[in-house]
Amino acid sequence: MTAKRFLHLALISLVITLVGCSTTPIPAKIKAQMSTSQAVVAYFSNGETAQSCNCTSGVDSNYSLTPVPNGYYRVLLGRNAEGLFLVQDFYQKNKRPQSSPVWIKEPDDIFNFNSNIIIGSATLYYPDGKILETFTNTDKESRSGEGFYKSGQRATKYVEDNTGTQFEYWYQSGKPAARYGRSASGQLNYAEAWDESGDKTENIDAIIIDIARKMDPEP
Repeated sequence: MTAKRFLHLALISLVITLVGCSTTPIPAKIKAQMSTSQAVVAYFSNGETAQSCNCTSGVDSNYSLTPVPNGYYRVLLGRNAEGLFLVQDFYQKNKRPQSSPVWIKEPDDIFNFNSNIIIGSATLYYPDGKILETFTNTDKESRSGEGFYKSGQRATKYVEDNTGTQFEYWYQSGKPAARYGRSASGQLNYAEAWDESGDKTENIDAIIIDIARKMDPEP
């Protein structure tokens, strides 16, 4: 076990102790050094302001040692009898939930912001509390879900498993925008798109990029 990995596990143990023994007084000298009384176990950037934390390779590249203004933070809510960790992510700028409470298994995944580490179902939110995405993970390679515009209109639907990937997209009007499928090896099986008038178009990449931009929680 390397020193850096020991640091991560020690941090987890410390937070578990604080959660399980909330009545234990914290020495004033240590309390003065704390920036929060919540069981915050990780900070993450939004991908635009990533910074190196000189961490082990298993740690997410967006992980940060300190709060990131337009980023996120993760709170450890507890554990279950199977040893799974219950965590929830929040927007740094307004302290509102970025995710529902979710289960993760591996200790190192506490420092991973990728949604494929989640066990079971989850909901992601826009900063104002509206639903951004709902999905269910069968395992790290298999998942299905739906994404939504800020208006609540469905924007995308997807299924990923060991047979491949299928995506569908809709305009904010509710009209079909695009769909494509890839095999497990990455080969494109089909791809088609329509403009907002319903006519076929070859501009599938631009349509998908525009929909993703409109779903960006931090425009």
